[in-house]
Amino acid sequence: MPGREFQGDFLDSVSAGNENPKSCPYHCIKTCDYSKSPYCIIKALYNASKGRMNRGYAFAGANAYLTEKISSVREVISKLKKEFIAAEFLSGKEIAH
Repeated sequence: MPGREFQGDFLDSVSAGNENPKSCPYHCIKTCDYSKSPYCIIKALYNASKGRMNRGYAFAGANAYLTEKISSVREVISKLKKEFIAAEFLSGKEIAH
């Protein structure tokens, strides 16, 4: 699935070779070799989720430019559920559960 990262201070630091992990306390990805990785993905995503964008980064799918607002996961799932129920109702039959 194609994605696009939002360029910022953290990714500039990664490009400069300043974010190489010294160890891996998480082992979240079996194939990850922290000694060859330019940064720790779990730390970067966690920091971004906490708003610490100088220590992480945000990304979006390739069609992010089509969106009209930034939505939380909760909002997206809620909207999908409502749309699914509406589609099921309009079709007059149970689609799947």
